[in-house]
Amino acid sequence: MKLTLFALLSLLSIHSFSQKDDEYHLNKEYEIAPKAIIKLKISDAKVSILGSKRTTAHVKIDRIVTTKGIVFGHHEFSIDVKQENGNLDLSEHSNSVSGVIGFSSEKYTVNLELPEDASLIVKGDDGDYLIQNIAGSILMRLDDAHVELTGCQGEKFEFYMNDGDIKMDQGKGKLEITGDDTDVHIRNAAFTGLRADINDGDMTIETSIDDQGNYSIRANDGLVSFTVLNGGGTFDIHHEDGHVTTEGSFNVVEKTDQEMRLTLAHGKANVNIRSDDARVRLIATPFP
Repeated sequence: MKLTLFALLSLLSIHSFSQKDDEYHLNKEYEIAPKAIIKLKISDAKVSILGSKRTTAHVKIDRIVTTKGIVFGHHEFSIDVKQENGNLDLSEHSNSVSGVIGFSSEKYTVNLELPEDASLIVKGDDGDYLIQNIAGSILMRLDDAHVELTGCQGEKFEFYMNDGDIKMDQGKGKLEITGDDTDVHIRNAAFTGLRADINDGDMTIETSIDDQGNYSIRANDGLVSFTVLNGGGTFDIHHEDGHVTTEGSFNVVEKTDQEMRLTLAHGKANVNIRSDDARVRLIATPFP
């Protein structure tokens, strides 16, 4: 009995300390309808989404987990793909009751090539997201993620995030952001409406403002920098311990210790900024 147990332990030891790669690969083309909705539910991946004149969705997902040491338990991973009403739903399925004493690394990439008129609904935890040339609406619910949008010309953007950051090189239509410890940097935009609620993060935005538009920003700590590229209106600022500075042709209408109302000619937009300890900076660029 002792000899059998010793032999078993020796065998387990030999296999436990060997290196092992657990791999998953998906490389497939999917038919989708014009203006399709693409849903992606993924965690802790490097994601690239590229829009173009194509009519199908090309999905390429690669995940390689390398372990070296004592591995016990089991782990299941797959991507569930559903096609319904011309839309595409990609959902990560992961079930793990396992552990590693030793070394473990993961390389996980998701690459989607989509028609540029597609819309996105993305849900996930950690990860890096690069989205290019998508002209449909974009909704993202993420935790501790880095998001960069380039060339995205849709009319509706929604972000719900905890840690992380959002960068956009343009934007128009409606923008909604809810973030905790989230940094936002947006330039060259033409939003007709904005609602942002950010706790402990910096928000830097450059946008024209529409006469019929409402722009609401609520911030705790950090910085709110709002640059008006074109248009004008009324700016109501409520601040607790923050500091307000302006650059450009703003006219101060009313000012108290915690309230400030300003106007900027050439428009009728309503801009409301409420800050606790955040610094507020308003900039009006010279209009042509």
